[in-house]
Amino acid sequence: MSKFITGKELEEAVYNIIWEAESQIMIVSPYIKLDAYFKKLFEKHLDNPKIQITLIFGKNEGRVDKSFNKADLDFFKQFPNISIVYVSNLHAKYYANEYMGVLTSINLYDYSFKNNIEFGVLYEPKLLSVFSKSPDAEVWNQCMEIADLNAVAYVKRPIYEYNFLSSDNFKGSKVLFDRTEELYSGKALTKSKERLDEFPYEIDFKELNNGRPTREEVENSAGPIYNNTKHTIQKQFEPGYCIRTGEKIPFNTKSPLSKPAYQSWSKYRNENFAENYCHYSGEPSNGATSFKKPILTKNWKKSQQLN
Repeated sequence: MSKFITGKELEEAVYNIIWEAESQIMIVSPYIKLDAYFKKLFEKHLDNPKIQITLIFGKNEGRVDKSFNKADLDFFKQFPNISIVYVSNLHAKYYANEYMGVLTSINLYDYSFKNNIEFGVLYEPKLLSVFSKSPDAEVWNQCMEIADLNAVAYVKRPIYEYNFLSSDNFKGSKVLFDRTEELYSGKALTKSKERLDEFPYEIDFKELNNGRPTREEVENSAGPIYNNTKHTIQKQFEPGYCIRTGEKIPFNTKSPLSKPAYQSWSKYRNENFAENYCHYSGEPSNGATSFKKPILTKNWKKSQQLN
């Protein structure tokens, strides 16, 4: 069933799509800017690896910060199961979960929701299926095809350990692909061979540990970066975390990056470039830290006690 909507009804439909999702969230919007309310809606799913988020944005090639600022992108990078795709000529807007979708004129931009006159067509109720011939399924499939044919910027997938003794087998998540630094470098994103449909939906924990690595392999490679959202062992707090990857490093405000992260940062040496984590606590900073200011303001006094 389809329905024309506008005004408050359109706003509520987009809000419900985000809030009520159980397995899928599709966001297609050239421009993305999140206010506190949008973040609150998404944060409901922050620790839920069962929800796969597909985010497609575009416009402003070479200055993508005008379409999607770095702090908002870093907010989405916290989620355990997410794909981010950049499409330079994107103009369409579409929001959907597994039950409902809205094809609309409105960007995921706080100003648009508060000030603009926008239209949309709501499709509900449904369970999206690639085998369906309904218009909403066609929109969904078209968006996935666009995602598969364009530049993958970021992919992160949940890790599961499969056994018959535990129903809670989520082990964390792993970044499989990350070109976001190149995306925000001020240059056009070069074409890559990677396609979104080539990445797995999830990762088998046993495959990550299939075969002991050699010392040479570890020392000559930065290795995978894990972002575990599940902690089962309480460890004594120790300061010192890489502001880009969140991995444990010695505490030193003059050197708040791991060696591989520093080598990446040194290409542009932008001391004000927004980073992901607090050097003191290791918690996500949502772009509030940088090489110049590696510690969140709330942790600054505590960090001074280490000097």
